[in-house]
Amino acid sequence: MGKDDLASCYETLEISPDAPFRDVHNAYLRLKKIYSGDSIALAPLGEEFSEKKRKKIVEQVEEAYARIIASRKVASTRESPLFSDVPVADAADRAAFSGPALKRARDRAGVELNAISKETKLRIELLKNIEEEKFDALPEEIYLKVHLKNYAACLGLDPVRVVEDYLGRFRTWKNSLAK
Repeated sequence: MGKDDLASCYETLEISPDAPFRDVHNAYLRLKKIYSGDSIALAPLGEEFSEKKRKKIVEQVEEAYARIIASRKVASTRESPLFSDVPVADAADRAAFSGPALKRARDRAGVELNAISKETKLRIELLKNIEEEKFDALPEEIYLKVHLKNYAACLGLDPVRVVEDYLGRFRTWKNSLAK
């Protein structure tokens, strides 16, 4: 993707290219909310903003957000800005995505659980259980996998890596119960 393509993505989200991830995410949520459904902001425009027009704008916003996230390659490597200030004592968390590592990534990105809950349609209680690794309160693995993918994507994390790391911990816990 060229610089011009990426610049247009930032224009679509109405933010600057040097905006932190938190601002990128918040701009995405704000624009999606405005153009999805019956927004009070668009009500005075009536027929001028047809449903078809709004859907096209939402698609553009979603594509711009996805391209920006992909270009930043957030948290898919140890050099990730989300983990740049993790103390050396927590180096093990950089190697694998545990519940606490996911929470730190979310905190560093400045994203509230509420925003993730709204975006992913997951209950806040479930998200907390994921972050706190309350494995006994989590759904079956097949559902957990989907929830983890959505959570990771919402934060701009590598969904495959998050799922593999987290489910590894979940399976270890589950196997310990069978003994």
